[in-house]
Amino acid sequence: MARKKVNRPRSSGGNRGAKWALAIALVLLVGMVVVLARLTAENNSRSPAPSTGQTDARSVEKPPEKESVSPEFQFYTLLPEEGNQPPRARESEKGAMEEAPGESTELVPDAHYLVQAGSFSKVRDAEARKAELALLGAESRVDPVDVGGQRYHRVILGPLPAKEINALRRQLEEAGIETTSPRRHED
Repeated sequence: MARKKVNRPRSSGGNRGAKWALAIALVLLVGMVVVLARLTAENNSRSPAPSTGQTDARSVEKPPEKESVSPEFQFYTLLPEEGNQPPRARESEKGAMEEAPGESTELVPDAHYLVQAGSFSKVRDAEARKAELALLGAESRVDPVDVGGQRYHRVILGPLPAKEINALRRQLEEAGIETTSPRRHED
Protein backbone atom coordinates (compact mmCIF):
# COMPACT_ATOMS: atom_id res chain seq x y z
CA MET A 1 0.00 0.00 0.00
CA ALA A 2 1.31 3.19 -0.95
CA ARG A 3 0.92 6.14 1.21
CA LYS A 4 -0.82 9.05 -0.19
CA LYS A 5 0.87 12.39 0.07
CA VAL A 6 -1.35 15.15 1.51
CA ASN A 7 -0.88 18.62 0.14
CA ARG A 8 -1.03 21.21 2.83
CA PRO A 9 -1.11 24.85 1.88
CA ARG A 10 1.96 26.73 2.91
CA SER A 11 1.96 30.42 3.57
CA SER A 12 3.11 32.18 0.52
CA GLY A 13 5.58 35.07 0.49
CA GLY A 14 2.96 37.44 -1.01
CA ASN A 15 0.84 37.25 2.11
CA ARG A 16 3.85 38.10 4.29
CA GLY A 17 4.53 41.22 2.20
CA ALA A 18 0.99 42.49 2.74
CA LYS A 19 1.41 42.19 6.51
CA TRP A 20 4.62 44.24 6.37
CA ALA A 21 2.98 46.91 4.23
CA LEU A 22 0.10 47.17 6.68
CA ALA A 23 2.49 47.54 9.64
CA ILE A 24 4.50 50.26 7.88
CA ALA A 25 1.31 52.15 6.96
CA LEU A 26 0.15 51.95 10.58
CA VAL A 27 3.48 53.33 11.88
CA LEU A 28 3.36 56.18 9.36
CA LEU A 29 -0.23 56.99 10.35
CA VAL A 30 0.67 57.17 14.05
CA GLY A 31 3.69 59.33 13.23
CA MET A 32 1.52 61.77 11.27
CA VAL A 33 -0.98 62.02 14.14
CA VAL A 34 1.87 62.82 16.57
CA VAL A 35 3.31 65.49 14.25
CA LEU A 36 -0.12 67.09 13.74
CA ALA A 37 -0.77 67.10 17.48
CA ARG A 38 2.53 68.90 18.13
CA LEU A 39 1.86 71.45 15.41
CA THR A 40 -1.62 72.12 16.77
CA ALA A 41 -0.22 72.52 20.30
CA GLU A 42 2.37 75.02 19.04
CA ASN A 43 -0.30 77.04 17.23
CA ASN A 44 -2.51 77.09 20.31
CA SER A 45 0.31 78.23 22.56
CA ARG A 46 1.05 81.28 20.38
CA SER A 47 -1.09 84.38 20.93
CA PRO A 48 -3.80 84.72 18.32
CA ALA A 49 -3.44 87.14 15.48
CA PRO A 50 -4.65 90.67 16.27
CA SER A 51 -7.04 90.59 13.33
CA THR A 52 -9.22 87.88 14.92
CA GLY A 53 -10.06 89.99 17.97
CA GLN A 54 -9.59 87.02 20.29
CA THR A 55 -7.45 87.09 23.41
CA ASP A 56 -5.77 84.26 25.21
CA ALA A 57 -7.68 83.43 28.38
CA ARG A 58 -4.45 83.04 30.30
CA SER A 59 -3.40 86.62 29.57
CA VAL A 60 -6.64 88.23 30.78
CA GLU A 61 -6.44 89.52 34.32
CA LYS A 62 -9.23 88.59 36.67
CA PRO A 63 -11.14 91.62 37.98
CA PRO A 64 -10.84 92.16 41.72
CA GLU A 65 -13.59 90.46 43.68
CA LYS A 66 -16.13 92.68 45.36
CA GLU A 67 -16.75 92.23 49.04
CA SER A 68 -20.12 90.68 49.73
CA VAL A 69 -22.49 93.02 51.46
CA SER A 70 -24.99 91.55 53.87
CA PRO A 71 -28.16 93.62 54.09
CA GLU A 72 -29.14 94.97 57.45
CA PHE A 73 -32.89 95.05 57.95
CA GLN A 74 -34.36 97.24 60.63
CA PHE A 75 -38.10 97.14 60.52
CA TYR A 76 -38.45 100.46 62.34
CA THR A 77 -36.83 102.24 59.38
CA LEU A 78 -37.66 99.83 56.55
CA LEU A 79 -41.44 99.90 56.89
CA PRO A 80 -41.87 103.68 56.47
CA GLU A 81 -39.59 103.61 53.40
CA GLU A 82 -41.59 100.81 51.81
CA GLY A 83 -44.94 102.45 52.48
CA ASN A 84 -45.94 99.54 54.73
CA GLN A 85 -46.23 101.64 57.83
CA PRO A 86 -48.62 100.15 60.39
CA PRO A 87 -51.46 102.31 61.65
CA ARG A 88 -50.83 104.65 64.56
CA ALA A 89 -51.03 103.14 68.02
CA ARG A 90 -54.12 103.64 70.12
CA GLU A 91 -53.91 105.70 73.28
CA SER A 92 -53.79 102.55 75.45
CA GLU A 93 -50.79 101.17 73.54
CA LYS A 94 -48.83 104.43 73.35
CA GLY A 95 -47.31 104.07 76.81
CA ALA A 96 -45.89 100.65 75.99
CA MET A 97 -44.58 101.75 72.59
CA GLU A 98 -42.76 104.89 73.78
CA GLU A 99 -39.98 102.84 75.32
CA ALA A 100 -36.92 102.28 73.15
CA PRO A 101 -36.52 98.68 71.92
CA GLY A 102 -33.15 98.13 73.63
CA GLU A 103 -34.22 99.18 77.12
CA SER A 104 -35.14 96.55 79.64
CA THR A 105 -38.49 96.80 81.37
CA GLU A 106 -39.55 95.85 84.83
CA LEU A 107 -40.69 92.28 84.52
CA VAL A 108 -42.77 90.40 87.06
CA PRO A 109 -40.67 87.29 87.91
CA ASP A 110 -43.51 84.76 87.87
CA ALA A 111 -45.19 86.08 84.70
CA HIS A 112 -44.80 85.03 81.07
CA TYR A 113 -44.20 87.50 78.24
CA LEU A 114 -44.56 87.83 74.47
CA VAL A 115 -41.99 89.62 72.31
CA GLN A 116 -42.67 90.78 68.77
CA ALA A 117 -39.75 90.44 66.34
CA GLY A 118 -41.38 92.07 63.34
CA SER A 119 -44.62 92.92 61.59
CA PHE A 120 -44.85 92.40 57.85
CA SER A 121 -47.48 93.04 55.20
CA LYS A 122 -46.31 89.96 53.26
CA VAL A 123 -46.53 86.51 54.81
CA ARG A 124 -43.33 85.36 53.08
CA ASP A 125 -41.36 88.12 54.82
CA ALA A 126 -42.78 87.02 58.17
CA GLU A 127 -41.91 83.38 57.43
CA ALA A 128 -38.37 84.43 56.50
CA ARG A 129 -38.00 86.20 59.87
CA LYS A 130 -39.41 83.11 61.62
CA ALA A 131 -36.76 80.97 59.87
CA GLU A 132 -34.05 83.45 60.83
CA LEU A 133 -35.14 83.21 64.46
CA ALA A 134 -35.17 79.41 64.26
CA LEU A 135 -31.54 79.48 63.12
CA LEU A 136 -30.76 81.46 66.25
CA GLY A 137 -32.53 78.85 68.37
CA ALA A 138 -35.63 80.91 69.12
CA GLU A 139 -39.05 79.38 68.55
CA SER A 140 -41.59 81.79 67.10
CA ARG A 141 -44.93 81.89 65.31
CA VAL A 142 -46.60 84.12 62.73
CA ASP A 143 -49.88 85.69 63.83
CA PRO A 144 -51.97 87.37 61.09
CA VAL A 145 -53.91 90.41 62.29
CA ASP A 146 -56.20 92.91 60.56
CA VAL A 147 -55.58 96.51 61.56
CA GLY A 148 -57.56 99.30 59.89
CA GLY A 149 -58.53 97.07 56.96
CA GLN A 150 -54.90 96.10 56.32
CA ARG A 151 -53.56 92.58 57.02
CA TYR A 152 -50.24 92.28 58.89
CA HIS A 153 -48.24 89.22 59.88
CA ARG A 154 -46.60 89.57 63.27
CA VAL A 155 -43.68 87.37 64.27
CA ILE A 156 -44.19 86.56 67.96
CA LEU A 157 -41.83 84.85 70.41
CA GLY A 158 -43.28 83.33 73.55
CA PRO A 159 -44.86 83.04 75.97
CA LEU A 160 -41.53 83.01 77.76
CA PRO A 161 -40.67 83.27 81.46
CA ALA A 162 -39.52 86.69 82.62
CA LYS A 163 -36.00 85.44 83.43
CA GLU A 164 -35.40 84.53 79.74
CA ILE A 165 -36.71 87.73 78.14
CA ASN A 166 -33.72 90.07 78.57
CA ALA A 167 -31.18 87.43 77.45
CA LEU A 168 -33.30 86.65 74.38
CA ARG A 169 -33.66 90.32 73.44
CA ARG A 170 -29.89 90.82 73.81
CA GLN A 171 -29.22 87.81 71.56
CA LEU A 172 -31.61 89.09 68.91
CA GLU A 173 -30.18 92.61 69.11
CA GLU A 174 -26.67 91.20 68.50
CA ALA A 175 -28.04 89.38 65.45
CA GLY A 176 -29.49 92.66 64.14
CA ILE A 177 -33.12 91.82 64.90
CA GLU A 178 -35.05 94.55 66.67
CA THR A 179 -37.86 93.62 69.04
CA THR A 180 -40.70 95.42 70.73
CA SER A 181 -40.99 95.72 74.49
CA PRO A 182 -42.24 92.53 76.13
CA ARG A 183 -46.00 92.31 76.65
CA ARG A 184 -47.34 90.30 79.53
CA HIS A 185 -49.09 87.12 78.44
CA GLU A 186 -52.32 86.42 80.25
CA ASP A 187 -52.63 82.69 80.91
